[in-house]
Amino acid sequence: MPRRVLIADGTATNRIALRAALSSARYDVTAVASASDAAREIAARGSDVVIADAALADLTSAPLLGRVGRSRDEQTPAIVIADADDTDRRADWLELGAATVLPRPVDRGWLLTNLRALLRQQDAEEELARQVETAERLGFAETALPFLPPLSLGVVAPDRLAAERLLRGVPEIAGTPFVHSTAEEVLSDTTGRPPDVLILSCDRDPEQGLWLLAELRSNPRTRRTGIIVECDKTDTATAGRALDTGANGVLPSDAGSRERTAVLTRALGQKRKIDEMRLRLAECLRMAAKDHLTGLFNRRYAMQYLEDLASRTYAAGRHFGVVLIDVDHFKRINDRLGHNAGDQILTEVARRLQANLREHDLVSRFGGEEFLVILSDTAPDEAMIAAERLRAAIQAPAFRANDIAMDVTVSLGVACGIRQPAEVIARADGALYRAKREGRNRSFLAENDEPEPGEDAPERARPVVATDPLLRRFTQKLS
Repeated sequence: MPRRVLIADGTATNRIALRAALSSARYDVTAVASASDAAREIAARGSDVVIADAALADLTSAPLLGRVGRSRDEQTPAIVIADADDTDRRADWLELGAATVLPRPVDRGWLLTNLRALLRQQDAEEELARQVETAERLGFAETALPFLPPLSLGVVAPDRLAAERLLRGVPEIAGTPFVHSTAEEVLSDTTGRPPDVLILSCDRDPEQGLWLLAELRSNPRTRRTGIIVECDKTDTATAGRALDTGANGVLPSDAGSRERTAVLTRALGQKRKIDEMRLRLAECLRMAAKDHLTGLFNRRYAMQYLEDLASRTYAAGRHFGVVLIDVDHFKRINDRLGHNAGDQILTEVARRLQANLREHDLVSRFGGEEFLVILSDTAPDEAMIAAERLRAAIQAPAFRANDIAMDVTVSLGVACGIRQPAEVIARADGALYRAKREGRNRSFLAENDEPEPGEDAPERARPVVATDPLLRRFTQKLS
């Protein structure tokens, strides 16, 4: 579907020329004679980009520059075409909300290059926004945004004097420390956090600057960094190549402090907006896989993880273990102290389970007061050692809920296998059933043989087998 471009120009010949230039590039073009008409057109039909003549009498009064578009956080970027080509006039329009300012007469190739660059940035923002909205519709709209560090601005220059020239007249932006780096330092640095926005110059050596831009865009560490390229205002060929290579904006070498500040502030703002959306999406996806109360992985994630683990262990001929854990008499806690106390107990159980497992093991909330632990590369006796360690960690010290101390215990069912996760979990569930029936606060290991005659448990289980000194130390004698 062609991208929609709206032209707002009071001169008919200008509208005709711009329409012809854009239509030949397969854009869907609409032309109007005033900024007010353009604002009404956006409200009625929307537009991807606005191209506005700076001479329009109502351009500053109509809600056009920086106008909010069709959905939340979406804006219709505006290219302003101005007769006067001096830094203060460009700064005026940038400060009013223009995305970029182009001199008249407009070069068709330069116009199309700027149009492509704006549309690429808009596409990236819109795609992220759609992903975030989808995640929020799944129920994570109130997910807290993770902390974002202060914005940082970097200057790629061979020395400090060259860096100061790139930043001449720019007041320090609040919370934005200036970082001075050479090209070699930027490309070789693998430590620390890269600057949010980098300024590099193509003024003295265009080919070197464009090479560095391409390297920065292909480097995983800096591919998401905002990059502003400085070049001579008459060198639209270099500027156009920079935008097509992935620069976020172009800064004329004759730009004064106001124009430089406006360009850098816009670039930093865009970077922060994109980072916030990426973090919100990552947090939504994390929450989709996590239990909101305990912070553990949820059942859906755990089952997918176990399926993946089983396929790997089967190929390697190794066992995996599962431990099903149920909080004993949890209903009594809720009935006696209320659900808030019950939530405190579950949260502390989750914390103790996590604290007593290997880093590469996974614990999830399996439902209600039940937890599932997945142990990779684990034999049955090793799984029992882990289960008993978890049981002991829950049993002592005492829990506190609503400022009341209480003893909390768990029952555990253990099973191991090399494939068929559902079958292994079913055997662990049978072992858990047996542990609860035998008096709770104990661990049972499932066996692969048939259920005993007349036994209503779904699987036969056996009590702890103390064949290992470490296991014997954790073993509770069963009556």
